[in-house]
Amino acid sequence: MQSPTDTRCYIHLKYMGLEVNGNEVHHCLHGTGMRPLADADGLCVMLCRTCHRALHDKRYHDRDLQVLAQMAWQEHNNKSTADFIARYGKSYL
Repeated sequence: MQSPTDTRCYIHLKYMGLEVNGNEVHHCLHGTGMRPLADADGLCVMLCRTCHRALHDKRYHDRDLQVLAQMAWQEHNNKSTADFIARYGKSYL
């Protein structure tokens, strides 16, 4: 995912190659009970206000970030999709 000290907007950087300051934390895995797990596992990115609002209002890039979060978690923890499902309740792959 993104280093906790990186304050650039993840979406601007990844999809447009632009370095825009991000000032809002987005939990890539969200919903009932998942935000605390995403915090604990570091599955958050920084977003600028515009991207964060578009993501929540129109779901732009939401699915991409969920897939990336699952892949990062599995790789970092050397775990399987079944392990991810056991922790988060479903797979995004």
